[in-house]
Amino acid sequence: MDFSDQKLISAIQDGNLDAYEELFRKYYVYLCIVAEQIVRNHSDAEEIVSDVFVKLWALKDKSGTITSVKAYLIRAVHNTSLNFIEQNSKRLSSTDAIGSSDMKVFAWESDYPLGRMYEKELLEIVIKGINELPDACREIFLLSRDKEMKYEEISRKLGISVNTVKTQMKIALSRLHRIVTNYMH
Repeated sequence: MDFSDQKLISAIQDGNLDAYEELFRKYYVYLCIVAEQIVRNHSDAEEIVSDVFVKLWALKDKSGTITSVKAYLIRAVHNTSLNFIEQNSKRLSSTDAIGSSDMKVFAWESDYPLGRMYEKELLEIVIKGINELPDACREIFLLSRDKEMKYEEISRKLGISVNTVKTQMKIALSRLHRIVTNYMH
């Protein structure tokens, strides 16, 4: 398990909401992409990922048994997405929603060689996308993701408002989401 993830899970077990929010920010976009590959709808994918995080918080006392946060979250999103499809099968076209997307999700898991290849390609695309962000936007994004700074800390460090930080993060995440979505389609 990633040491920072292990610290976050430990803090979440102690009821630390900041740690929970940090874990959410760290994996939210990635998990939305995984869910969207299954359900083929962005807003449904966001709802599924949100549900998974709500359940994680509700089970925080039992989260000590998690050996890999990323694998646990991917599996939870996978299962929740499949349950969503089953419950909404009349609304969703089975060929579009189920079809080959089952295999794509398994391919994304890092235990599979193809998954490692996809993850490496995706990482290269994301890094390229980050490098193409406007300078200020990139700096704010990297302070948040790499340095794990909170928006308020970034605001103080750069001498800008928290709203500016939020806006720049929204721009960065939107652009990166678009890049990753284009790669996956």
